[in-house]
Amino acid sequence: MKSPLPKLVTARFSDSLLSLKRLWSKGLKIGYDPSQSGLEKSRVMMLNGIAFVTTFFVFIYSIVYYFIGYRYYYGPLYIVPIAAAVLFLNHTKRYLYSRFLYFLGSFLIITYWCYEGRGNGNEYTLVGLATTSTLIFSQRSTVYLNNLLCATLFLVYKHYDAVLPFEPDPTINYDVVPWIIVVNTVGVISFQMAFFRDLVHHYDKKMLIKYREQSILLERQKVVEEELKTSNDKLHDVMEKLEMMVSQKTKELQTYIEAINVNIFSSVSDLNGYFLHVNEQVIKTSEYTQEELIGNHYNLLASGRHANSFFTERRKELLEGRTWRGEVEHKTKSGNLLWFDCVVIPIRDNNQTIQSFLTLGLPITERKRHEKISEETHKVLETITFRTSHNIRGPLARVKGLAELVKRDLIQVDEFKLIAEKMAICSDELNTSTSDLVKFVLDHQEFINDNSSKS
Repeated sequence: MKSPLPKLVTARFSDSLLSLKRLWSKGLKIGYDPSQSGLEKSRVMMLNGIAFVTTFFVFIYSIVYYFIGYRYYYGPLYIVPIAAAVLFLNHTKRYLYSRFLYFLGSFLIITYWCYEGRGNGNEYTLVGLATTSTLIFSQRSTVYLNNLLCATLFLVYKHYDAVLPFEPDPTINYDVVPWIIVVNTVGVISFQMAFFRDLVHHYDKKMLIKYREQSILLERQKVVEEELKTSNDKLHDVMEKLEMMVSQKTKELQTYIEAINVNIFSSVSDLNGYFLHVNEQVIKTSEYTQEELIGNHYNLLASGRHANSFFTERRKELLEGRTWRGEVEHKTKSGNLLWFDCVVIPIRDNNQTIQSFLTLGLPITERKRHEKISEETHKVLETITFRTSHNIRGPLARVKGLAELVKRDLIQVDEFKLIAEKMAICSDELNTSTSDLVKFVLDHQEFINDNSSKS
């Protein structure tokens, strides 16, 4: 039976690696600001990673230097305060200070390393510093200046090392130390390359996800476009039908308007009764020009027949929002009197506030004349009936009574003369009444004929 110990060790090792990975990811995100651009966030994470890696390796190098007997074994530890300050500045989101502190601090410490530890190859760490400045600064001028400083220091040190004789420490294996520095420099550069490789891989995944999301959105967009196209086709058909209906209704409305303009008195007035618009029929009927009517009060056409109370009541109903209808007599410019059956309608705006009044009038002058003729004729007939009843029937009744007396032989011979006289009087009365009646009928017949000819 196999022992479970190897599996347990493997599991513990895997858990430790996962914990270190989470710790490493958390450390890289010190000072992480989601509002920054992707490139700026990458620079912050890069600088955090360099601070952690540098701190780790300088402890390793100090231990190695101590065991090989190098008296300057503590020298690499000078970089630790710089790394800690860099992490603190990033944490407080002072990124620019963090970058300059890293470069200037590292530059000064490397300068000291080159002077204090000659023959150890410390000058090659300038390569790592130069490449790092290229990655953490955004301004080209800053990058060029930092690289120029690194190159200048490298050349100055090489000149110094060539001119001033070097006395090696017999307890140090100088063949090993340069290799340590080279490994350090290569390690820093390798870290930078690995970091950017992971960063590119990370953004590549994000780009792939965004590409897939965009592909899905494009597919949805195609579906929506097809639906929109179908809807547009339907809408186009509906619009064509609507245009046909609007055109048809417009023609019908134009026909109605033309019919109104030909046959109906139409005007629009403001709330105070001043004309805003009149149609051709108003101009033609009133005998005024459009310029004489627009801006004038409708009293210009008043005939004087209607009392002020008539117009006051009409205005009250209209201001209450009700439609008014009634017969109105107007007077033309030349003084002719005309009657109209009018409808006055309040016109409202979008807020349902009354803005003006529309008046539509149908000419009824001819009907009013016929009504007047009919009324006069009725009066004439009543007068004829009255006169016939009182002025003709009375004498006829008396003649009939006298005739009955004669018929019954109730009259003495000497009374015939008296009866003849009375009958002559009745005959004169009948003649006078008949003449008056004929004259009355002829007079009113002339009046009726005059009014008929006017209509």
